Amino acid sequence: MMLLSRRAVMDESLPGVLWRTGSRRQDIDADRARLSIEATPTSHTAYSAGRYGRDTGRVSITRCDDLTAARWIEQRPEDWSRLAARGPVCFDRYARLRILPDPSYPGQREREAHRDPGALHDTDQIGVVLAELARYTGTPDDCHFLVWDGWPSFRPDDPMPKISIPNRDYFLFHGTLADFPEWNNQIEALLDDNDAPTPAFVWPADRAWCVTCDVDPHFATIGGSAEAIATIVALEEIDVVEDDPDREPPYYS
Repeated sequence: MMLLSRRAVMDESLPGVLWRTGSRRQDIDADRARLSIEATPTSHTAYSAGRYGRDTGRVSITRCDDLTAARWIEQRPEDWSRLAARGPVCFDRYARLRILPDPSYPGQREREAHRDPGALHDTDQIGVVLAELARYTGTPDDCHFLVWDGWPSFRPDDPMPKISIPNRDYFLFHGTLADFPEWNNQIEALLDDNDAPTPAFVWPADRAWCVTCDVDPHFATIGGSAEAIATIVALEEIDVVEDDPDREPPYYS
């Protein structure tokens, strides 16, 4: 069974197959419009049951109505597109997790990219990174996750507050790095959805590092200490290369 990203959109030439390319916002809006939506006002921090979520049993990843921990993202000086795509520039070293290989020629589209059939799902690749980064923070049990509000997992009337930068709004979640292997199950339960969105930003409370994964690029960016980045680049089960924040990486058309 082929595992594909929730960034995917419909390719008309391949009925029933999802691809990470094209007009994502239009297709996400269409997906959302097909959902049956019931408005249910609530102020709960974590939805463990009801119309905004299923009963999860043990819920260790929770939604946050206090956004204090994420205000630093809103206050970053980078241009919004640079921040959303490549993360904050405030670390010693950087790396790129190539979820798909870099384009091999100008104008290449994502649907033309070769992806190993055995490649891990986007979120699982990020999980490999986070498992290693756990050693490089003093607060592995106090981590924050921002998730883009444009995923069809979220209802338009979702009452939770959002962190905002131009052209991007995010919901805040909290959990431990040890929780992340259960990200899909817990988020699907919290949101009453059958496919958890990939987090856009992940960082520990001490901000020792940050992982950024926007809806558009084919990569995630990791910022951290020189030692942490060297460890991530050396991983063999995922494709990670060093990144220069002053140089633009290649993008698919």
